[in-house]
Amino acid sequence: MIIKSNSYVKVFRQYRLPEKQKELLVAIAKEGEAQEITSANFVKKHKLISASSVQSALKGLFEKDFITQESNIIQVYDRFFALWLRKNY
Repeated sequence: MIIKSNSYVKVFRQYRLPEKQKELLVAIAKEGEAQEITSANFVKKHKLISASSVQSALKGLFEKDFITQESNIIQVYDRFFALWLRKNY
């Protein structure tokens, strides 16, 4: 499987993700199937600022269709992008 890293770098440039959204997106990708992302454990584990900053970043990622939610599980919408994020961050 080949993951074209240049195409995903372009995604970051195109959307100009704010740093908080980028950090949360990476955290979700690392989890694979993220749950309770506003919990103190998740915030601390991924060195995020606060639950409130996670909540606002989450809203932005949903609006840009970077992530999806089914029941209580949040994932990066594009699985290849998630793999690229895990590999590069």
